[in-house]
Amino acid sequence: MSDSVPSEAIQLIQEFEGCHRLDPSDGCLHAYPDPLTNAEPWTIGWGTTLYPDGRRVSPTDVITRAEADRCFTVILERDTWQPISRTIPYWSEMNDPMRSALCSFAYNLGSGFYGAGGFDTISRVLREKRWPEVPDALMLYVNPGTPVEAGLRRRRSAEGDLWTQGLGLLAQGA
Repeated sequence: MSDSVPSEAIQLIQEFEGCHRLDPSDGCLHAYPDPLTNAEPWTIGWGTTLYPDGRRVSPTDVITRAEADRCFTVILERDTWQPISRTIPYWSEMNDPMRSALCSFAYNLGSGFYGAGGFDTISRVLREKRWPEVPDALMLYVNPGTPVEAGLRRRRSAEGDLWTQGLGLLAQGA
């Protein structure tokens, strides 16, 4: 098990976040509106809404791919991985696939999800170590009836599959 963000988490998050709005004319990435609100929060690169220095992404922002990668790495480690590794119970008993699934979920919905309002089910199954129920609990967070539901269903399914893979490895003693 790793103390830093595993490659499974990085790959899963980047698959679903995508690195969007590359302008062929300047080779840079341009800010775009949130797909649910078509406005704030503005996003750039790999789903970045806040830069490492805390500034919000604004509609006119433009960055390079290297800057997008750097922002993603810093923010993922500092604002997602570190907080959830301290707050989610039994973290040290989980393996990389399980922790990676939760990291993707937290990157998408916020690192403070555990114990927060609106996250009762996922918090309960984690707190009570009802690990086989985690994939079903993840599927509750898909914004039903919205334009982003299908994408979130695919993401939650992938997170659940990764969690289940990790659970299988635990059962095998790996």
